[in-house]
Amino acid sequence: MVIQILKGMPRVEGRPGASIPLVDFTQLKKDLKDTLGVASLTDKDVITAAMFPNEFENFYRFRQEFGPVDKLDTPTFFVGPDRANEIQV
Repeated sequence: MVIQILKGMPRVEGRPGASIPLVDFTQLKKDLKDTLGVASLTDKDVITAAMFPNEFENFYRFRQEFGPVDKLDTPTFFVGPDRANEIQV
């Protein structure tokens, strides 16, 4: 039994990330500070922006408005807390 995984797509030779352009993290951090109008960003923010450039600004602004929502459980994040119930974060 022969399984075609690539189905005619070109094969990647060598290290998969070798063809990705290099990122100047110092310049990216400066550009992000200017774009977002903030004084400081963490290295984690800069790396996230490098990996997800189209999504980072929305994510950052959402986090600034609502705080560290990664501490919420999934149902509370998507639906919200039940009425008259407190949640511990």
